[in-house]
Amino acid sequence: MFSAGRRTPLILLVDDDPYQSEIASYIAYELGCEFESATSGTEALQKVAQRAPDVILLDVRMPDLSGYEVCRRIKTNAETSGIQIIFVTARNDEEDLLLGFEALANDYVAKPFSARELKARVRNALRTKELLDALTLRTRFLELQHEIASRLDEPLAGGDDEPQRTLAALLDRIRAFFDADGVTLNFRRTGRPETSLVTSTGWPGGGPPSYLAALALSDDPREERAPRLPGEAREAGVDWVVCSAPLWAGEELFGTLRLHRRGTPAVPGHSAELEHLVALAGGMARALRRSELLG
Repeated sequence: MFSAGRRTPLILLVDDDPYQSEIASYIAYELGCEFESATSGTEALQKVAQRAPDVILLDVRMPDLSGYEVCRRIKTNAETSGIQIIFVTARNDEEDLLLGFEALANDYVAKPFSARELKARVRNALRTKELLDALTLRTRFLELQHEIASRLDEPLAGGDDEPQRTLAALLDRIRAFFDADGVTLNFRRTGRPETSLVTSTGWPGGGPPSYLAALALSDDPREERAPRLPGEAREAGVDWVVCSAPLWAGEELFGTLRLHRRGTPAVPGHSAELEHLVALAGGMARALRRSELLG
C-alpha cells in the first residue's frame, strides 16, 4: 500500500495510431511521467494488471474490446477504480460522450485535438489522482490504527504464547501496509529490565536477517542502513534499510517499532514513510500500555 520514496507517475495510451503514441509520449516526458502504450483493449487490461497507471488515454475503437468496456472493467474494480481515464477519440457526438461518462470515464478529448489542451487535461488528471491516493492512504492508515487499538484492547484468551502471536499478527498487517520486507518490535515488559523481540513473518530468504540481534531500544526516529555484524555476508549490491520509531509511555521509552526493507535509503532525513511510522508507533504505545500484553 505504502510506497517508499516518491513514485514516478505512469501514463498509458491505448490506441493503435503511431502518431497518437508520439504525441502522448512527448506529453508524458514534459510532465515528468513514465509512458507505456497498448494497441488493444486486451493488452491494456494486461498492462493495468501488471502495473496500474495513474492516467489512461483511451480510444473507443479497438480491434477487440471497445474502449467503453475497457473503461468499465477498470472503473468497477476496487483496485483500479482510482485510475483517471480520458477518452481520446474522433467519436464526439453527444451519444458518444454520454456512453463514455456512463462507462465512468473522467474526461473526454475529441480528435483532432490540441496537444496543449491534452497536456492540460492530463496534468489535471494527475493532480486528481494524487489527491485520491493521499485520501486513500489516509483512510487505510486510520483503519490500521483502529485495528491495532481494537486488537490490543481485547482480553487475552489463549496460552502463554498468545501475546507473541497477537503482536506478530499485527506486525504482519503493518508490513503489508508499508509494503516492507519485515517489521520488528523491541519492547520492555512492565517491571522487567530485559527487552523482548517480536518479528513479522514472510521475510525474504525464509527468515529475519541476522543484524536484528544488534538492534535494541532507540529513541531516535530515523531511516538508515542496517548495521553489519562482524563476518556477516550479504548478497552483492544488496543492503537493508531500517526505519525506526520509538514507543513512549510518558517519559519512559519502552519499545521501538522498525520497518526493514532491502535496498538503500532514497534520501537522508525524514520521509513520509517515517512520519506515518512515528504516528503509528505513538498509537500503538498507548494501546500496548492499556493492554495485558506487557504485564
